[in-house]
Amino acid sequence: MNKEMISEELLKDYYEIFSDSAKIKDFSSYYKALVQIIKKYPLEFTNEVRDEWGLNELIIIDENEYIVDKPDLCLSMERKRLVRKYEDIDTLAMAIRDTLWDMVTIYSGKDCPLTPNDELRYIKIVYKDSSNKILLECAECGWTEDIDGDEYTGPIGKVFPVREGEVEKYIK
Repeated sequence: MNKEMISEELLKDYYEIFSDSAKIKDFSSYYKALVQIIKKYPLEFTNEVRDEWGLNELIIIDENEYIVDKPDLCLSMERKRLVRKYEDIDTLAMAIRDTLWDMVTIYSGKDCPLTPNDELRYIKIVYKDSSNKILLECAECGWTEDIDGDEYTGPIGKVFPVREGEVEKYIK
């Protein structure tokens, strides 16, 4: 983990997102504003930090293709939820990652076998050879399984959200 301090300028720009009605008017604008913060501060959101927190994948997708119809967020409450003291870049990166995922997550309707009150989400794992596979994952504990319900143990790859059309055949 990177325990680097966060610049006041970064925090100021981040906090301003929640005061700018244009940036929180809808989920697409909000997604773009968070991605813009990451890209604007490459000295703090280094490739290592972005990779550690899965941000590299989230900043390259087209939010218009991935944002779900009803994200589990209330835009009018985001200021209250996310404007707080961040002690290091990792805590801010984690908060942004979780928020971005909240806007693009398609849930399966199936509870995690390890944390039963947490619903599994669809993810796409992309391998080095660019092939991919749709899996189910618990955002809370990390449990991952294939579509048939068997534990997934590898191989590993980059984790992306899925588009609605990619999981239609799995949704019952």
